[in-house]
Amino acid sequence: MNDLPHDPLTVLQVSAEHGISEKEAETAMTWAAQILVHAWDTYADFWGLDSEDGAAMEKWGAQLGTADRRAVLETAVAAVKSADGVLADVYKKRDAGRTEIRPARVMRTNHPRLHIH
Repeated sequence: MNDLPHDPLTVLQVSAEHGISEKEAETAMTWAAQILVHAWDTYADFWGLDSEDGAAMEKWGAQLGTADRRAVLETAVAAVKSADGVLADVYKKRDAGRTEIRPARVMRTNHPRLHIH
């Protein structure tokens, strides 16, 4: 599946409105698009329509109001936020078990050292 990139200004707007990063906003927008695709598939199956019929899908999409689209985006943003919270908890628990933090090591290379005088 080839996803088209989202409009950068829209990504920035969603990011600012919800207090999330631009990457999280882009993920939420992609997730919302997938939710709408699955909703269309369910609708088409229920009414016996061909889910590959682009004209029928556009007609269905035109029936969705702004509030419906906003609700789908809000659901996706909430899912992204909760997923980030779960990941933060997992990493916190993992890092709490570590008693020793290793110091950063110098990267070793096979290149001769140059001394500039």
